[in-house]
Amino acid sequence: MSGWMKVYRSLTDHWLWEDKPFSKGQAWIDLLLLVNHTSKKTLIDGSLQEIERGQTITSVRKLCDRWGWSNTKVRRFLKMLEADGMVKVKSDSKKTVINVVNYRVYQDSENEKTTVKRQQDDSETSLKHTNKNEKNDKNEKKCSRARFVPPSYEQVSSYCRERGNSVDAQRFLDFYEAKGWMIGKNKMKDWKAAVRSWERRDSGKKKEPEKLHNFTQRDYDFDELERQLMEKQLGG
Repeated sequence: MSGWMKVYRSLTDHWLWEDKPFSKGQAWIDLLLLVNHTSKKTLIDGSLQEIERGQTITSVRKLCDRWGWSNTKVRRFLKMLEADGMVKVKSDSKKTVINVVNYRVYQDSENEKTTVKRQQDDSETSLKHTNKNEKNDKNEKKCSRARFVPPSYEQVSSYCRERGNSVDAQRFLDFYEAKGWMIGKNKMKDWKAAVRSWERRDSGKKKEPEKLHNFTQRDYDFDELERQLMEKQLGG
């Protein structure tokens, strides 16, 4: 068999997943679900550390509890995966860092290859991968008019970082995948335009509270006001 399928992280909350002990295959899938799908910083023992994409920071004890295995079995399993070139493991007295080798093979890059191969010819594929900035957007739109290709997580995430916005790439993908990449009754033509639309919407939400303070701020000289008031009273 070939190809791939999506596995949602919420699978670990299902009652079937809680049945222990895990098989070796189930433990491997669990590792793929544990690692980060994107790099992020986190606070560990009072120190800020960056956990890279395809990496997780855990401990042998935690894995024992998750999989229902003994300490020895967990260590033997990790060494077996490392010997086969599937993971890299680095442990100290406080934590175990597991890095899945070629994590992209299991995620969006493979998704991107499969989707493009199915929906575009070789020339469109070459154009899609070389257009990395807005200067080449016009050429990309010409291709998308004929056939729309859903973007990968990496493409959306990269474009959001390039624009410096706060759009959640995974939330964006989940939203349009649920709709079949339709906008109203029409098929989406330009996903980057949709990202920019989300960007403007998020920007509008941040500015909305300011409408409650729609007044002109003025600086008053209260000493001068008091003097004028006294003159009026004396003159009256």
